[in-house]
Amino acid sequence: MSNLNRIFLMGNLTRDPELRYTPSNVGVATFGLAVNSNVGKDADGNRKTETLFVDIIAFGKQAETIAQYCKKGTPLFVEGRLRLRTWEDKDGNKRSKHEVVLNAFQFIGGANNNIKDDIKLPEDDEDVPF
Repeated sequence: MSNLNRIFLMGNLTRDPELRYTPSNVGVATFGLAVNSNVGKDADGNRKTETLFVDIIAFGKQAETIAQYCKKGTPLFVEGRLRLRTWEDKDGNKRSKHEVVLNAFQFIGGANNNIKDDIKLPEDDEDVPF
């Protein structure tokens, strides 16, 4: 039987991406994504939502692009795989957490989708032939 490990999420960044580089100069960006889900209604008929906070890790050019163009609050669509990371803390306790390793992403939203302020968006070009 084949296995499948693929996850799709759409949400908003919970913090600015943190970009680091490996000794071989490969970019590694980490950031959090908040994903809201409708979970029914309360006794008064009001919608109830549940927010899931997911840690994302991106590598290479994708890591650099996300770090350059995204900040806290930016909406993002991500596709990746789930992995379990384990380590030992400073007190010798074993720790673990799930995170998503990014395979692909897309910016979502319009021109005001909370992308970093230092980006120069192109002005309307009147020379477009259509």
